[in-house]
Amino acid sequence: MNYDILINKEHRLESDFVPSDLVITDNNENNFHNYKDPSLKPMITQTVLSFFQLLQQAGLKEGYHIIIDSGYRSYEYQQVIWDKNVAENGLEHTLKYIMAPGASEHQSGLAIDIAYIRNGVYTDDVTEDDPEYAWLINNAHLYGFILRYPKDKQEITGINFEPWHYRFVGQELARYLHDNNLTLEEYYILKNDVKNSRQ
Repeated sequence: MNYDILINKEHRLESDFVPSDLVITDNNENNFHNYKDPSLKPMITQTVLSFFQLLQQAGLKEGYHIIIDSGYRSYEYQQVIWDKNVAENGLEHTLKYIMAPGASEHQSGLAIDIAYIRNGVYTDDVTEDDPEYAWLINNAHLYGFILRYPKDKQEITGINFEPWHYRFVGQELARYLHDNNLTLEEYYILKNDVKNSRQ
């Protein structure tokens, strides 16, 4: 899979797509326990895990213990999350916060939701006021990660601000997006504009 692949409501993965090199990241139950299956552990692709571990080590040197709270989700499991949110919160709310099956980056194995360990205690209460958040905004791109759904960009991404959701796109592209304050959608718009201008 190309690390710069655009996955969203208009660009979906096939229902049978499963990354070939998934690995379990740790024993954290992560958000799966909210959906009645605590046996599932966070997984991402081996390459993404390698880069995340470098990011994690750099954060630890600054006193920030950042962990992967959620990684790969199958198409079928995303359907469970979607259905549960529609039943509990309604379709309008779900459309703002949850990607439909096939439209979720989590299926690619390239996306992670983060959490923290603070004083030995796990927390998934991630906000923009966290010192970890400020550190990630300034450093995640050095390790190939971008904040996928930034603040004030929801009209472009189609998803409300999520300070916990990061996506691996590779170091070169991550630095470019960071330096130019671009989302992945905006990058593809520019890329297509350049392509069309050359035709």
